[in-house]
Amino acid sequence: LPAEADLAAPSPTGPTPSAAQLQQAAAGAEAAAAVEAEEGGAGAEAAAILSPAPSGREPATPSFSSPDHDADPDGTAAAAARMALDDVAPVPGTDRYFVPLRLACESKLPRIMEVSLHCIQKIIAYGYVRGKVAGEKPFVDVVMETICSCKDEEDKEVQLQIVQAVNTAVTSAVTAVHDTTLLLAVKTCFYIYLVSKNGTIQKTANATLTQMLDVVFARLESPGASSMAQKDAFLVFRSLCKLSMKPLPEPLPADDSIELRSKLLSLQLLYSIIASSGERFRGGEKFVWAIRQYLCLSLLKNGVSPIPAILQLSLDIFVTLIKYFKAHLKSEIGVFFSNILLRILESSNSSGPQKRLTIQALRVLVAEPQLMVDLFLNYDCDLEGKGIFTSMCDGLSRLTLTLQALSETTEQDAQLKQLALETLVAIADSMVAWERDVKAEGAGAAVTPVGQRPPSIADSSSVSMVGPEPSPVHRGGGEAAGEAGQSPGGGEAGGEVTAVVASRESVDFEAMFHRKHEVHEGVIKFNMKPKRGIRYLREVCGLEDTPQAVARFLRETDGLDKRAVGDYLGEGEDFCKQVLYAYVDSIDFANLTFDQALRRFLTHFWLPGEAQKIDRMMEKFAERYCSQNEGVFANADTAYVLAYSLIMLNTDAHSSQIKKKMTQQEFVNMNRGINDSGDLPTPFLESLYQAITTNEIKIKEMMEHERRAAAASSDAARTSRSKLFNLESAIMVKESQELFKAKARKRAVYHSSRNVEHARPMFEACWCALLASWSTIMEERYDDAVPVELVALVMRGFANAVHIAAEFGMATERDAFVTMLAKYTYLDSGKTMGGRNIEAFKTILSLALTDGDHLGGAWAQVLKCLSEFQRLHMIGTGAKTDASIFFPAARAGANGAAGLPPPGAPGLVSPPSGRLTARQQSILIQPARVRNSSKDAEVEAVNSATMVDSVDVVAIDRIFSGSAQLNADAIVEFVTHLCAVSREELDAAGDPQVYSLQKIVEVAYYNMSRVRLVWARIWEVLSEFFAEVGQHPNLSIAMYAVDSLRQLATKFLEREELLNYQFQREFLKPFQDLMGAAKSVEVRDLILVCLGHMVQSRARSIRSGWSSLFGVLSLAAADPLSSVAKAGFDLARDTVREHFALIGDHHAEGVSCIAGYLRQRPHVDIALSAAHCLADYAKLLHAAAAADGATGAAAGGAAGG
Repeated sequence: LPAEADLAAPSPTGPTPSAAQLQQAAAGAEAAAAVEAEEGGAGAEAAAILSPAPSGREPATPSFSSPDHDADPDGTAAAAARMALDDVAPVPGTDRYFVPLRLACESKLPRIMEVSLHCIQKIIAYGYVRGKVAGEKPFVDVVMETICSCKDEEDKEVQLQIVQAVNTAVTSAVTAVHDTTLLLAVKTCFYIYLVSKNGTIQKTANATLTQMLDVVFARLESPGASSMAQKDAFLVFRSLCKLSMKPLPEPLPADDSIELRSKLLSLQLLYSIIASSGERFRGGEKFVWAIRQYLCLSLLKNGVSPIPAILQLSLDIFVTLIKYFKAHLKSEIGVFFSNILLRILESSNSSGPQKRLTIQALRVLVAEPQLMVDLFLNYDCDLEGKGIFTSMCDGLSRLTLTLQALSETTEQDAQLKQLALETLVAIADSMVAWERDVKAEGAGAAVTPVGQRPPSIADSSSVSMVGPEPSPVHRGGGEAAGEAGQSPGGGEAGGEVTAVVASRESVDFEAMFHRKHEVHEGVIKFNMKPKRGIRYLREVCGLEDTPQAVARFLRETDGLDKRAVGDYLGEGEDFCKQVLYAYVDSIDFANLTFDQALRRFLTHFWLPGEAQKIDRMMEKFAERYCSQNEGVFANADTAYVLAYSLIMLNTDAHSSQIKKKMTQQEFVNMNRGINDSGDLPTPFLESLYQAITTNEIKIKEMMEHERRAAAASSDAARTSRSKLFNLESAIMVKESQELFKAKARKRAVYHSSRNVEHARPMFEACWCALLASWSTIMEERYDDAVPVELVALVMRGFANAVHIAAEFGMATERDAFVTMLAKYTYLDSGKTMGGRNIEAFKTILSLALTDGDHLGGAWAQVLKCLSEFQRLHMIGTGAKTDASIFFPAARAGANGAAGLPPPGAPGLVSPPSGRLTARQQSILIQPARVRNSSKDAEVEAVNSATMVDSVDVVAIDRIFSGSAQLNADAIVEFVTHLCAVSREELDAAGDPQVYSLQKIVEVAYYNMSRVRLVWARIWEVLSEFFAEVGQHPNLSIAMYAVDSLRQLATKFLEREELLNYQFQREFLKPFQDLMGAAKSVEVRDLILVCLGHMVQSRARSIRSGWSSLFGVLSLAAADPLSSVAKAGFDLARDTVREHFALIGDHHAEGVSCIAGYLRQRPHVDIALSAAHCLADYAKLLHAAAAADGATGAAAGGAAGG
């Protein structure tokens, strides 16, 4: 190196080239003129790929004359700092030594080129390549051109040196490589990667490209980034996008082909750029514009690729775009979702790998809870957009349910279905995670468009929407939409976030979702009966009752049947005529030829078959065309007649049923004299004839239908699925491009919400799909070979779904999931239980423990399952069943007083009216299945053993003991349904149980410490239940119920009652009801014994309970049996004698009770005893009154003194 090298920085890694090496390189210059490069086939292919492809009009490139707003404001400091090296004069002598190196590179001798390139790389590394050379060309550009000119050399060492030199130049901190020179460097590494057959060189070139791009985009994100840094990043990004859009040849190339590797590498680099991008790239208008113009188009073309590697990278890029650019690409994301991803899932021609990769991409998206919620809010609640979230759930659900082949093999089908199930469970997981996170944050805040500050108190209370007026049906709830401005370079930029003055109130997305559903229902009704549909839209959806509003609805609403539109517009009613006029007046025919105008008119609906309707339509069309194109015809009559003639010609020329076609001369002759008695120019008529006969007039819906039918049909040779999908994908891409253009003229606000209430409409939109898909795993057509992990996954989905539905009070959805879970336990089905059924039962137990506060009516199914489990558990453990204890006659097959009622007799005594009470009517439990003795016994023996080994009984006990933790409404629901299950158990003709009756007593004990108002609600249910069960025809059950009631009453009387309260009276009222209704002597005797026990043990605690006690004894006085009356009188007498002072304010009831025994004419001895007792009672009352008087007098005297 020259002496000036001493000024350079210390050498980087690697040896410094010596003077001998430089001389050796210079000596080879003489051979350069005699050696010519020969480009091989691979080099030519790579060059063709890297060369710009001819295309249509290129969108204008954004200007980079000034830096971004967050860079240096005027750009002078940043530009000066960045371009300082270019202004420095070259190091003296550097160009003198570079000339032989350049000549050596041109020699085409691999050894000499290798040494020369190594020397050039060192010169760049030491910072000698700077300034400008003769002709004012930057020195670095000359050096880079020299390096890149060697790319055609196939020697691997030369290729390696090229890659190293290019990497050193681009990543150097002192060498400025910009603009086209930077693109040349990237193109050279790309070229070497494609043409090299050495794996090491390919990996090196790939890594070098990644490193160079990292440096380029890191400079973009650095503070004070210059406009040149922005331009470099933009040019590289655009070039990669264009490379990724290069079409692949047919048939598809091999895996090692240059075309395929080029596309894959460009997509990999694009993914790296998007995934590692910073704030300047994500927020810069120029780069958002480039993504919209180039990358989105690339994703459209590559997102339908049959090659899995290309599709995988495209989907990875799309997922990354959603994460980082969703606020800028709302319209594009919606189009790609609905027209590409979901269409791949639905298509019968897409391959198994395509479906699998698509589902995997959806799986990644739904794993982000906030992202999933945002997708729902921005698309499913958009009144003018397609519901992405709902369609995704429906599509995945259909995949799991279909019996048709989804792919090439059965194994692939099973994998696809499992992956779809996992994705649906992930949706439920994300919904639960989001709901819990938001609740933990104390959320509920208003929705704020991305990029805006939340509205303050000073903000306006109205919402200012920018853009055209929304559709009449959607008015009042649509998104902000408006005409997009020009991009920085003059191109159209759609989908920008608009400036919206948000109100303090949050957007009512739930109302928008329901409104969208109502509009969809209106569209369905319109397609069936147009007039009825319009009436529904007016009454329910708020469609304005004006011709203009209806006409706009017919033009702009998706999903309308074009035949129905034509029929409605052709109606003869005045309002329909006005709609027709408004409809035609909304179409612009200015500066169109007559056949073009007629095509535009007829592309929106089918012409009706009635001549009168066609007449009205053509008459208005002719008037509109002539008003916008004056001078074409003498009057509107001419246009009217000619329009009719063209319609006839269109039918004649393109109908297969018409054999003799109209000739051109016949058409001209037919239209003579129609222009106000004059003739239209013959060339004009001939041109119309040619236009119609060569290009049929079709409505848009017909054209789309025919294209799809052509893609889906197959001839006798049976076109392969791949070719059919190629046809279908071409349609998908074309439609998507048209939608891009249509939506580019509108702006949209992207909403992101943390309002927990938005989970309700989300679940409402998808619960049917979730339930249908998860139920497939539990169906009988699947055997127990289903993986345990998959069953556990589905059970987690069920649990999440029940949680969401229960949290938001969605009773129908909650009960549906719980009912299906209960069905899949097989507890009462007579079917052998397997692992799936055990998991279903465990899931029910878990739900009862975790979501009991919100289960509501679903407690009926839960408690029914617990009852069935207890029955099987007793069989499995060999314990005595309830029937053997309480129903011995039933086990012996006999009916009697102590057994079951005779067949047909009710199990429980109905209320006096003979009807069910309102509470009982509100509880519906599926009747127990009638069991067959032999087969069912075998199945139950197997099931009982399975349950005993698999289920933890402690968890079931925790459900009942944990009832004390339920909220007030939940415990009432719990007790209500527990009583209902107990009624069913006791009424079972084959195998009655008292399990739930026992649990009722336990639950009452656990909850007796609740506040009195809550306990009163609980006891209202229990008292009614005990009054019924106490009258059970089976004496053992009735007495068991009375004794249970006694235990509860004794426990309750431990709680002190304050004055003027009536809780005790209400609590003891069931004894009074039973005493009056019970027909069994034993039951009446037991009631009196129970009351006697309570008086003896809890007399000092009784307050208002004396009222119910004397009421029971009064009923006993009227009992026809002397034993009952005698027991009642003895209890009444002992109560008065022993607890007179405790009776308090209830002496009148006590006197009335004793007096009742005086009227016992059949039992004279009891009546006489009652008389003596009543006399003694009177003495006690007189003495008590005298004592009270003396006490009052003494107190008065003391006060007077």
